[in-house]
Amino acid sequence: MPYQGDTTPATSTPVQTDTHKVAVIPAVDLFLGTVTITAKAGTRRFGHPQPRLIAQALAQAVRPTLWCGASRTLTVTVAAAGKRAGLQLHYTLSREEPA
Repeated sequence: MPYQGDTTPATSTPVQTDTHKVAVIPAVDLFLGTVTITAKAGTRRFGHPQPRLIAQALAQAVRPTLWCGASRTLTVTVAAAGKRAGLQLHYTLSREEPA
């Protein structure tokens, strides 16, 4: 039997996601343990207990780094054997530091 295409009915409304991610270039301060993110909404600084892990991942990134402000999650995609799209590493940043 030949392939007849997608037979699932189309929905009239697009699926809305609660998370909005934007591409950013974060700055990591290894001494203070902070991550600074600059986006259209302004500059925000967060803490992380292991900033060296984030810095190492950023040095090996193969795609733009994504930031989700709602969950305070930084997503860094690094190269991985057997994964063509790479491996996404998620870092949840803690409290917002004063600027």
